[in-house]
Amino acid sequence: MPRTDLETLEPICQRVTLNIPENCPWQWDKEFNLALTVIDRQDEIMVELPLTLEFSNKWDFDTIGDADAAIGDFFQAGFGVVPGQKIFTMDPVNGVVLYATWWPWGDDERISLRLGLVSVFGDKLSNADVKQLICRWLNLE
Repeated sequence: MPRTDLETLEPICQRVTLNIPENCPWQWDKEFNLALTVIDRQDEIMVELPLTLEFSNKWDFDTIGDADAAIGDFFQAGFGVVPGQKIFTMDPVNGVVLYATWWPWGDDERISLRLGLVSVFGDKLSNADVKQLICRWLNLE
């Protein structure tokens, strides 16, 4: 059963998606257990603005070391952070952090945007719960 104590994160996810072009549908990234969309570089400013407004923190290669240990360790171990990449995080809600990753492609023409949840303390979310919550919030089947 999914956790209902995280429902305050749903409107944030929905506002983040408002500027994503229609030709950039969300899909489920099974490898990382995240929602994924790929945008064109020309839409960068329009799509990044809601991330900057909605998320409490913005991290990059130079600043990820300043993040709380649980957050920094999660991103360094699970993804690695290289120059040009950005991570947006909310403050924890009942031990869970909503985050977005912003990964420009090597061709400098596209950007992968992913949304996910990570438990930083308390009861851990299962991969199935993460998928169910994020998919429901993004209307992703």
